[in-house]
Amino acid sequence: MNDSFISMDSSTKPKDERVRITNAWEQFISGKDLDSTVRNLTFQSWERSLKYGINHLQGNAPAILSQDKIQEYRSTFFSTPIFEPLLTELKNVSIDSGHLLVFCNNNGEIITIEGASSLKQKAEKMNFMAGSSWSELHIGTNAIGTALATGTPMQVFAGEHFCQSVHNWVCSASPIRDPATKEILGVIDLTGTWNMVHPHSLSTVVSIAQSIEGLLQKHLDVERFILLEQFTKYSIKNRSSSLAVIDRGNQVIKASPLFYENDWIGKNNHLVDIDNLSLPLGENYRWESEKPNGKWSFELNPYFYQGKPIGAVVNAIPPSSQGSIANSTKYTFSSLIGKSTLFKSFINEARSLSGLDLPVLIEGESGTGKELLAQSIHSSSHRSSGPFIAINCGAIPTDLADSELFGYEGGTFTGAIKGGRSGKFQQAEGGTIFLDEIGELTPNLQTTLLRVLEEGELVRLGGQETIKLNIRVIAATNRDLKKATEEGKFRPDLYYRLNILYLKVPPLRERSGDIPLLFTHLLKKICMDIGRPPLTIEDRALEIIELYEWPGNVRELRNLAYKMAAKVQDTMITWKDLPEEISLGNSRKEVSVPKPSHTIQEIQTLHPSFPSQESLESLSSNSSLKDQGIQTILTVLNELNGNVSETAKRLGIHRSTIYRKLGRHPS
Repeated sequence: MNDSFISMDSSTKPKDERVRITNAWEQFISGKDLDSTVRNLTFQSWERSLKYGINHLQGNAPAILSQDKIQEYRSTFFSTPIFEPLLTELKNVSIDSGHLLVFCNNNGEIITIEGASSLKQKAEKMNFMAGSSWSELHIGTNAIGTALATGTPMQVFAGEHFCQSVHNWVCSASPIRDPATKEILGVIDLTGTWNMVHPHSLSTVVSIAQSIEGLLQKHLDVERFILLEQFTKYSIKNRSSSLAVIDRGNQVIKASPLFYENDWIGKNNHLVDIDNLSLPLGENYRWESEKPNGKWSFELNPYFYQGKPIGAVVNAIPPSSQGSIANSTKYTFSSLIGKSTLFKSFINEARSLSGLDLPVLIEGESGTGKELLAQSIHSSSHRSSGPFIAINCGAIPTDLADSELFGYEGGTFTGAIKGGRSGKFQQAEGGTIFLDEIGELTPNLQTTLLRVLEEGELVRLGGQETIKLNIRVIAATNRDLKKATEEGKFRPDLYYRLNILYLKVPPLRERSGDIPLLFTHLLKKICMDIGRPPLTIEDRALEIIELYEWPGNVRELRNLAYKMAAKVQDTMITWKDLPEEISLGNSRKEVSVPKPSHTIQEIQTLHPSFPSQESLESLSSNSSLKDQGIQTILTVLNELNGNVSETAKRLGIHRSTIYRKLGRHPS
């Protein structure tokens, strides 16, 4: 047999080969020398299986993935419409060929399985089903796990499987690689009973894998075209900048001549610095590199398309320019902490607006982090190498407002600097100006600002010369600006000029599960900042913190973290350490927090408004409940027979979030 990947050629009788390979397997398991040859790939996999401590008499592969995780993988990998026709065709092939067609992720966990129901039932006896792991680490030699271990196609027949329970099967698998990163995305596998063995099975899965990789390549070509357009757009708007745009695999799509002239792009078409760095996909990154003419800085800003990072724009900053732009911002999207569905959806929306060079209006309650968001948008835009100038419009003295914002010429007034001075708008040239508390601008300033935004130019106070501007405007307010226009307190024309792109920052109380995560993050950072030993927090105290409404949002939560770091002498924060306004909450009644072991009846005793077991089903189907999050909680509670802890775990939220949300909807 010449092909080391195929278990036997078409001239070999499967029955005879089955006996031969089973004898060889028994000799290997007993520690004896083999009488007959075994393929090197098989023998090496058997040795790895022994090393992993796999029990050769093990019955089933372990179930690893929950249904939610399986669905998440399916929606992620097969979400592209180009896959739909191929998947339909493959389902038909699997049924007609008498095999099961299986797709696994890069951990060897089964995501989809198609084929005749009778064959699926047989396979389920060894737990060959969605969610189970067929990694070599879990069940030894098999086509899926060994293809992942070697990175090559692999057919495994009968006794070649390390575990005896799989000896009645033959499997053929081929890895699927991302054409951008060359990393294995998953494995396609054909599995049937041992008598269905045929060399063509492996050829089939290799062909399927190549078809999928071909579709992925077409998708990558579209991504690269989009990135090329962005490079052209950025280059036109920043003619003095030196830029490079790279795809997800760090391949350079296009670059300014400077990158080629200085040999900053290697033979593999990667930036030479990148091969020595571990770049986090989807996050801003900055590094320095010593070049013959000095120390250069490089800023990498990810580019997102439809909520996913498809590449990045790299800006090269020469040594002479670094002092003027250093530390213009401290925050990027990776600085923003949260895992709730609402928060992640909001951040994806904000990321998608970053690449659009248009005004943004941010509305949100006080303390929600509007300036952090504005800095993150700036850091992810093509203006990231330019300045970020923040102005609190409510704190500018009325008599100094014009000169502060738009500058003045020398001699304009007593005390004016000789030669004049640039205003905040000029200082933001090439970057972003952030107008915080925009709703507090006086009517006169609103009129002047509108003119500057409409014309894209300004005239300094006391001057005649028109100065062109190249800036992006981000405005923020904790007021309802639309209502302010209706009440005559804000110019409608300025409102519509600012409100081209709009973001509404969710208040902290609506971000289910984020409060404990944020508090522990802030507490850890503050303890380090003030030089005290780290603090932990008991579960009951953390649950009470999450039940509080947080009218001051993240700012109030940070304030509590500072108080706890300064006040608590022990190593753990208990519920008794919390301020009265937190522990009593909005209701001014002491909070009773159920324990994980409490039954649904005990929870009702502590929370009378919590739905009864009998009413969960009717509540779940009640169309008058508008909050989709509550509907989801009720549905999962129903499925898990009212087990709050398991419901919280499945939904990725805290138990107290369930009590708080359902407590607002009496049964």
